[in-house]
Amino acid sequence: MIKNGKFFEYKGCLHIHTTESDGTKTLEEVADIASDVGLDYILISDHMTLKSRNEGKEGFYNKTLVLIGYEHNDSEDCNHYLLFNTGRVLGDTLTPQEYVAEGRRQGALGIIAHPDEIRPRLGKYPSYPWLAWDAVGFDGIEIWNQMSEWMENLKPYNKVKMVFSPRRFMRSPTGRILQKWDDLNMIRKVAGLGAVDVHGFPYRIGPIRITIFPYKVQFKSLRTHVLLTEELSQNLERARDQIYGAIRDCRIFVSNYRWGDAAGFEFLAGDKDNYITGGGTIPISKNILLSARTPEKGSIRLICNSHEVARVDGDSFQFQPVKKGIYRIEVYKKEKGWIFSNHIRIGL
Repeated sequence: MIKNGKFFEYKGCLHIHTTESDGTKTLEEVADIASDVGLDYILISDHMTLKSRNEGKEGFYNKTLVLIGYEHNDSEDCNHYLLFNTGRVLGDTLTPQEYVAEGRRQGALGIIAHPDEIRPRLGKYPSYPWLAWDAVGFDGIEIWNQMSEWMENLKPYNKVKMVFSPRRFMRSPTGRILQKWDDLNMIRKVAGLGAVDVHGFPYRIGPIRITIFPYKVQFKSLRTHVLLTEELSQNLERARDQIYGAIRDCRIFVSNYRWGDAAGFEFLAGDKDNYITGGGTIPISKNILLSARTPEKGSIRLICNSHEVARVDGDSFQFQPVKKGIYRIEVYKKEKGWIFSNHIRIGL
């Protein structure tokens, strides 16, 4: 809980690939692009390698903090999992339950990647869903993955439009994954994150060669904003702990920059002297108010225990909770998802 203070907000992108695996730009090039578009941090996660981290490439590039983990998968190429702060790349024969547990044992940050893919596993572009929901110890899940959503919605009849204007076709997290996320949070805190899953794929349509989702384009789409209790340190080790700690504590919210800059969004619970934000817990009482403020007008929807309990069109919102539960905010513009808070727990 923050008493008579404030949070410090930092915006970033996660799930980023470089030429160390199947990306098309070097880490240094990616960091330059992130700095150019004003990101405060990025999380690199190449497939099954920590080469860049082992070469000492974590750190600040201009004003952008670059942290490096990796993306693990099982032998069936399912159950992709982002791991940050492991001592090494874990064994490639481990089951999902084993690499999630080992990551937790090592104190690593673990995030389930693109869990909601339902397209067929066969063909040129197979799905990579998360199936191992009995795994214990993950810290968060990607509730919205840009590349995943794009691939799920790609059809022969819309391919050209989606290739040339990928951000335009982004809508929101699916109801399936939001329900799963709520169900998990009824048991314990699980962070919900937005992920770009950027590779910068080259693509050819007849004689035309283009790049699908250039890094700069994706860095202007899904962002995960972290809320710190103090300013981001310029010391690498301390800054790393601050970012990972905020994610673990669910002091984050997700936005789609395509529909507007969400910097300054607030979702709070408390009274005139004390308040909490996403990830916090507060007792229920007649003095507690939930409030939200958005930098632009939108459709603000309050969700409690998976059910919408209130809706306001505008840029501010207040609500007095009368029952225990997990509360979060969704904000839409023209029925397209813009902002998704993490949960506030009241009376639990």
